[in-house]
Amino acid sequence: MRLSGLGIWNLYFLVKFVLYSRGDISFDLFANLAFFAFLAISFQHVWLSRIKHAMSVVVGVALLYHDSWLPPISRLTKQAGNVQDFSIGYFFEITARVVSLDMIFALFALVVFYWFTVKWLRYTSISIIGFMYAFWLGGAVTSDEVTTQVASNNQTTKKQVPVLVSDTAKQKTPDQQLQDFYQQQNLLQSQFPDVFNGQPFDVVVLNICSLATADLNAIGVEPRNLFADFDILFSQFNSATSYSGPAAIRLLRASCGQTSQEQLFKPVDKQCQLFTNLAELGYKTSVALNHDGHFDDFIGLIRQYGGVSVPKLDFSQFSAAQYGFDGKPIYSDADILTNWLKKQGSSEQPRALYYNTISLHDGNQLAGRERMNSFESYPLRQQRLFNDIDKFITELKAQGRNVMLVVVPEHGAALQGDKLQFSGLREIPSPSIVSVPTAVKFIGPDIKHDGLNVVDETMSYFSLSELINNTMKLDLFTGSVPINRVLDNLPTSAKVAENEDTVMMYIKGQPYIQLDGGEWTKYPTN
Repeated sequence: MRLSGLGIWNLYFLVKFVLYSRGDISFDLFANLAFFAFLAISFQHVWLSRIKHAMSVVVGVALLYHDSWLPPISRLTKQAGNVQDFSIGYFFEITARVVSLDMIFALFALVVFYWFTVKWLRYTSISIIGFMYAFWLGGAVTSDEVTTQVASNNQTTKKQVPVLVSDTAKQKTPDQQLQDFYQQQNLLQSQFPDVFNGQPFDVVVLNICSLATADLNAIGVEPRNLFADFDILFSQFNSATSYSGPAAIRLLRASCGQTSQEQLFKPVDKQCQLFTNLAELGYKTSVALNHDGHFDDFIGLIRQYGGVSVPKLDFSQFSAAQYGFDGKPIYSDADILTNWLKKQGSSEQPRALYYNTISLHDGNQLAGRERMNSFESYPLRQQRLFNDIDKFITELKAQGRNVMLVVVPEHGAALQGDKLQFSGLREIPSPSIVSVPTAVKFIGPDIKHDGLNVVDETMSYFSLSELINNTMKLDLFTGSVPINRVLDNLPTSAKVAENEDTVMMYIKGQPYIQLDGGEWTKYPTN
């Protein structure tokens, strides 16, 4: 056994150094150093050399995957059942996003350059310099401060829900600051009135899958124009996750502060369940979807952890408007919402609806049209969805009832992707995915509209629960108070988001992520 140069393996490390410097991958310094040392060992026996080469290929591929921003293998294993539901066409679409011609051409050029210069350049020495560069470039965040959001909308007076409670918190690690955030959120709970004797009003919540501000920007749609006929727009609403099931649970538990991902799947006080609170105030609550809710057991999750009763879904009278990435039918939002409205009858009892739509989900195909990729069809699907919402609003107005309509997306579609995640991948709850436009419209004969009130501070689900609470306390539908009064003392929030084994939060105004409980690294924003 002796030490030697790395040969062609130098190319492997050089490619990784370039990708790391660009922010396209992470770089586990000690694991890569250990692999480098293993490759430097040379064996005289042929059979040992062959075993080493075979092991090197396996370890090299595994280490590259480990350094990439792709989901952990454990996550893929858990999602294996869901991935099997993908249609063949959707698989090809995803593959085209991952493998680009530019990447192939650049790799080819690098290999050719290496081939012609390997006789003159000492690439093993260059690799050692690369490790020194990676060590210099790396660095963990240890003592920065979580950004506290402070409301400053000139139309309202807001209160701050701080992340840090004292100056000593500035010396805490990000992990400690994250725990402080969740501990303080644990103290928040909406206090609805025991009895509401004011003007009754319906609460209709439209939970839209795959609609972030970044997605609208990508197709040239300005959120303020899209919601121009609404009364309130939360331009920096934090969905707190990038997956549908957890997002729906967080919304349905809006009456308490934000919890960690782990706590989502544990029992919760009924006072945290928004629709339970409304039911206790005399509301007739219901759930509707424009899909069968089977994927990732969506219905099971909201029933078990959201505190809502989901009826047996019957779509036999409807024709498919789209087909999902798994080939299952997706129905017209206008058809489903209109059908729900017709079933309510003329009872004066206030009603509360939770509606979930996946019309904008990645990989959907419009029925009766040739196959399109998601980026091409997204503008068409977005326009159709909001045309359906406008139609629904018209029908609500025609009934003459008081209605508080809330449009809140689950998360974004990652339509454009970024350095760490290709288009459509939402494993990391990045700022562009969790920053969703959330809008509120008050419908009623006595409502006095005063234009769109835009709130640019970060808000999240507890803010929506408090908004409903304020609407009741002010008896808004009498028309005696201006709409912007419901924003008074509405709590803001720090932008913290979490998926399984993945956390994103802002530190000194910049987004950082933690994967699998490891070090905090800055998330590239350009």
